[in-house]
Amino acid sequence: MSEVIVIGHRNPDTDSACAAWSYARYKNTVDPHTRYQAAVCGQLGKQAKFVFSNAGVEPPPYLKDVIPRVGDIAKDGGIHLDANDPLMLAFRDLDTPTLSVVPVFDDNKAFAGIVGVHEMLGYFVEGTVKSRPFYTFRADNIEKVIPGYFLKRGRDEEFRAPIMAGAMAIEQSALRLDSLAPGKPIMIVGNRPDLIALAVKRQVPAIIVTGYGVGDVPSVDFSEFSGAVYISQCDTAETIRMLRLSLPVKQIMDTRPLCLPHDELFDAAKKTLLNSEYQGLPVLKGDQFVGIVTRASFIEKPRRKLILIDHNELSQAVAGAEDAEICEIIDHHRMGAEKTNTPIYIYCKPIGSSCSIVYSHFRMAGVQPDRDTALLMLSGLLSDTMLLRSPTTTPEDRLYAPELARLAGVDLQEYGTLMLSRTASLKQTDPMQMVNGDFKEYAEGGFRVGVSQVEVGTLADMDDVKASILEALERTCKERNLTWTLLLVTDITHEHSVLLCSSWPAAEKEFAYSRLEDHIFDLPGILSR
Repeated sequence: MSEVIVIGHRNPDTDSACAAWSYARYKNTVDPHTRYQAAVCGQLGKQAKFVFSNAGVEPPPYLKDVIPRVGDIAKDGGIHLDANDPLMLAFRDLDTPTLSVVPVFDDNKAFAGIVGVHEMLGYFVEGTVKSRPFYTFRADNIEKVIPGYFLKRGRDEEFRAPIMAGAMAIEQSALRLDSLAPGKPIMIVGNRPDLIALAVKRQVPAIIVTGYGVGDVPSVDFSEFSGAVYISQCDTAETIRMLRLSLPVKQIMDTRPLCLPHDELFDAAKKTLLNSEYQGLPVLKGDQFVGIVTRASFIEKPRRKLILIDHNELSQAVAGAEDAEICEIIDHHRMGAEKTNTPIYIYCKPIGSSCSIVYSHFRMAGVQPDRDTALLMLSGLLSDTMLLRSPTTTPEDRLYAPELARLAGVDLQEYGTLMLSRTASLKQTDPMQMVNGDFKEYAEGGFRVGVSQVEVGTLADMDDVKASILEALERTCKERNLTWTLLLVTDITHEHSVLLCSSWPAAEKEFAYSRLEDHIFDLPGILSR
């Protein structure tokens, strides 16, 4: 199931966060074949935190950016190996054209390592070393891989031993067994009762017998034998070949492979893989396995799917949005959207809040929102229209507000007053946080201007903080490389605002507002930037 992220502008206000959450809820209702996930790309303010807490729902998670990361392309196709699985299963999985490595998990289902072509080749050339190699054998795997049955199960389910074929004369076989001491081999032997008896006497860990018909058993006394006796239905050569494929994957797996963190940038992860000896790498989130990436995974860079809500300009969007696929735009501001490669759904309307637009979609679809969704949409509507007192309020907002209040089971005026009281205090808010909180950038005529707004319960303490706010405006203007920065401080109770701005004398002369002092203006009755 594909995922689409519904996200508002940077430094989200109450309307932006509530609209994203509510529109994701709406889209999941009308389009069950896609997963819609609300998110915010900035820290929520005091009022927004109150709204979500009061509604009893988790606010949208914070999303730093939508820049492609390796976790976006990691695939977990469900092909996993247990550390005790036989190598034959690894061969079967690696025969799949799209697989270069297979993840391996331990008994606790924790990621334990990988096995791939590199490990397989290393295993099959191991015979070139001078000493005879020891292997780990499991009785269950022998039974899974070699056609046949156990005549007697041994004392040990798992053991380490070299492989020896019983094909020589009895005297030479005895000498060879002695030469392997103290190690004792697993013996593969045909219809040779003398060699089988020798293996029993030397108490080898297991004997695999070949060359006997169905129902035939060796005429050897196994009563004192502590090892396993397996009757193979294959010839000796095939039995030895299959035996080597019965080894558990843990015998050859890479327990310390190079791993990629799920949040590593796409380009960095691609470079890491291409510069390594591996054909594929596991991707982990902490200690949790996410999936595998191969060289083919990096042929095309992934694009996250976004629905922009309460904004339409990339300058206000989450970082990385320029490389994402914009699927929809839901907004009530001026249009400044970038061009798209394909037609998309755009619903923009000059209305008081984005939550009003979201609610109109519920109404158009004939879907009644639940109590939580109605309360969040009401909160965003009342916040952006300042309890329907803002000049941006429209008749449609006034129609929707009481409908949402009824669905949410709250008194419109009482709840709105309570919510609006959860505003910032000038003295208790960091000036930089105030300036960069609800901040929007605009580009016109070669100038770049940033305008932010903060709602407060009173302007009485303005004199105590105005100097630090003006300093924060100048600093923000420089850091963001803007022409001008402005902050509208709004007393929502008395419907009165004060505008502070960085220094630009030529522009300040154009203001029609009363100047209180340098870079500070009085805006009675103004509630919206």
